[in-house]
Amino acid sequence: MRPLPSGRGCLEYDRNGNRYDQFAENPKNAIIPGETNGLDGDYFKSDWAKSGAMEADCLMCHLKEYDNDARMKQISALNFRWAATAGAGFGEVVGSVAKKETPLVEYDPARFGPDGTVTLPVMRKPLNENCLFCHHESGWKKRGQSFSKRTDVHMRAGLLCVDCHVTGREATDKRIYGREEHQIGKGDDPGDFVRDDLDNTMRACEDCHDKGILNAPIPKHKGFPPSHFEHIACRTCHMPWHQVKAALIQDASVFNTSPRIEPPSKRIWSFYGPDMKPWNYYGFALGYPEGDQPLTQYRPVHALYKGKIYPVNRVYTRWVGIKTDSQPGIDMPHMTDIFMMWKTHMDDPNKNYPLLSMINDDNKDGYPEVNRPEEIRALIDSVVAMLKKKGESLGGKTVVFVDGDRYTADGSTWTDIPKKPYEYSPYGSVFKYSHDICPAKNALGAKGCTDCHSDKSDFFFGKVMKQPFDANGTPTYEPQYKLMGYDGHARRYAGMAGATAAFFKWLAIIVLAGLFIHILLDFFARRRDIKKRKDMDAQDMAGEYQRFNSNFLAQHLLLAVSVILLSVSGVFLWGLRYPGAHWAAVLTGAAGGIDFWRLVHRAGGLVLTFTCFYHLVYCLVHPEGRRDFILMLPRAKDVADFFKNLAWFVGLAKERPQFGRFS
Repeated sequence: MRPLPSGRGCLEYDRNGNRYDQFAENPKNAIIPGETNGLDGDYFKSDWAKSGAMEADCLMCHLKEYDNDARMKQISALNFRWAATAGAGFGEVVGSVAKKETPLVEYDPARFGPDGTVTLPVMRKPLNENCLFCHHESGWKKRGQSFSKRTDVHMRAGLLCVDCHVTGREATDKRIYGREEHQIGKGDDPGDFVRDDLDNTMRACEDCHDKGILNAPIPKHKGFPPSHFEHIACRTCHMPWHQVKAALIQDASVFNTSPRIEPPSKRIWSFYGPDMKPWNYYGFALGYPEGDQPLTQYRPVHALYKGKIYPVNRVYTRWVGIKTDSQPGIDMPHMTDIFMMWKTHMDDPNKNYPLLSMINDDNKDGYPEVNRPEEIRALIDSVVAMLKKKGESLGGKTVVFVDGDRYTADGSTWTDIPKKPYEYSPYGSVFKYSHDICPAKNALGAKGCTDCHSDKSDFFFGKVMKQPFDANGTPTYEPQYKLMGYDGHARRYAGMAGATAAFFKWLAIIVLAGLFIHILLDFFARRRDIKKRKDMDAQDMAGEYQRFNSNFLAQHLLLAVSVILLSVSGVFLWGLRYPGAHWAAVLTGAAGGIDFWRLVHRAGGLVLTFTCFYHLVYCLVHPEGRRDFILMLPRAKDVADFFKNLAWFVGLAKERPQFGRFS
C-alpha cells in the first residue's frame, strides 16, 4: 500500500520542474539508481524511483504532537515517500531504501474511522515546538538562542513564533499577505541569502510596541534623543547581555579529539565560544535538551548594518581552500577528504601525513591551532599530498590556508579578502540577535546615559576579537566602536543641516574672536591712558549716578547664572559629539556623568528662558525699560562712534567718543 501523502511542495521537483521519482522511473530518462548520472546534482548517486520524493508535509507544522523524530528516521533511511506517514503517526514503516529494502506501511487501525477517514487535531497556528523541529539547533549554534522562558521575555509572555513571523491573513506586508499564503514573514539577516526579496516582512518591534498589538506595553523612552531610534535597533539596548553562547570561531583546520562527537566526521570542526575558549558544541548538544542549554552570560557584539547598530554574532572561519588561477573566490576541498586525512594521521602519525604532527597547542587550551608559518605550511603540504594521492589534478590551482579575511600559500605572505565592515570574512556568516530579549528594566539606558556614554562602558570600548591566534596562539582585539562605524570624530552633516551647523560654528568663532580682540584693544588703550584717567578722576566732581536699577541688576545676575550653567555643562556634554573617542567618554562620564550634566544644562536653559521673558516684560511695562530699549536702537551716531572708538583703540584719536548712557 502506498503511504498517505499530506501535501505537495518544491522539494518534490528538480530544477527543470520534473518530479524526482516520476522522472527517475521513466526509462527514457536513463536515470540509473546509485550511479553518477552525468554528474547531475539532482540525480547524482540517487535512488529516487525507490525512495520517492520529499513531499511538503503540512502536518509537520499544524499537527500537535507531530513525531518529527519518526520523520527524521525515515529520511535517514532514504524512505522519503514514507516520512510524512511516520511523522503523523498513521502507522509503522518497515524496511529501508538505504539498505536496499522495499518499505511497507503497517497502518494503525485505531487512527482511522469506519469509513477510512482520519480526524486530526490540526492547529491553525503552529506551536513553537513544531517550529523548533528545524530551527533549534541552528538557533543555538549560530545565534546562541535557547528559545526559553528563562532567557526571553516574549517566550515568558506566551508568544508564539508565528505571532512575529506572520503569514497568510495575519500578515500586513503585501508581499506575503493573502488567504492560505505560506510565505512566512522573515527578517533581514546579513548571514542569510534565502528569499532576500521577502526581507523584513515579519513584525518589527515597533509594530507591537507602538500600537499595543497583542497587549504589548507601549514604552515612553523619556529623555531618549530621536537619533537613538534612527541609528540603534531596539534589540541593541534590550539585549545588553546574552545568556547562551554561540560559536564565535569555526575552525576546520585541525582534528577535534573532544568526547561525545557524533558522527565521527564532525571531528573536523572545532568551535570557540564568545569567551575565546574551546567549546565542544556537539558534545553539549547531545547532553542538553532544547530549552535547557547551559547559561553563559556575555556581552553581544554590536555592528553597523544598513545604517543601524545591531547585536550580532560574527562567525570567524579558518579552513583550507583551493585558489584557481584567473577565477574569483576560493573553493573548499571535500570535507570528508580533510577528515580522512586527519583520521589516518591520528591512526598512525609517523606514517600518514607526518607533517601534521608539527601543529601544536601553543596556548595550552586543549585544542591545537594552526598559527605559526611552519604549521600553516605543514597543513598545506599535507593537503596537497592527500589530493595527489586521490589522483586530483592541481594544475592552475594553489592550496591555501584561509584565516578570516585573508589567505596564504606559504604561511608568511598574506592576501586580504574583500569583506563588509560587519563581517570577519565573506566566507563566515553574520547573524543578528533577535531572540532572548530581556525586560526593559535591565536594558541599556535603564540606569542612565552612562550605561553607554562612559569610558567604563562596553558599548563603545568593549573588546572585540579581531584575530583568534597570533604567533603565540593568543587572540588580538579591537575596540567595539569601530564596528559601529565610529572613529572618534564629530558627526559630519550634509545638506541644510550641514549648512546650518557650519553657519553657527563660524558665527560663534567670529563673535568670540571679535570679543577677544575687543578686550585686548580696550586693555592696551586703557593702559596707555592710565595717567590721564587718574588726573581726570582727581578733578571729577563728587557725586553718585545710578547706572542700573534693581530690575536690570537682577536680569544681569540671572543672565550670568544661566551662561555659567550652560557653559560648564556644555563642556561635559561636548564629548557626546565625539563617539568612540576615549577622552570624550571620560569627559561625559565625569563629575556625576551625562545624566547630571543634562539636568544642569536644562536648568541653565530654563533660567535663560525666564530671563528673556523677564527682560521682554521689563522693556514693555517698566518706564526705564522702555527708555533703555529706545536708547539701544541703532542710529547714525552709533556708526560714527564705532569708527572713532576704533581709532582711539589704535592710538589715532586722543579722546574716546562719548557714548551717552551706555558707555
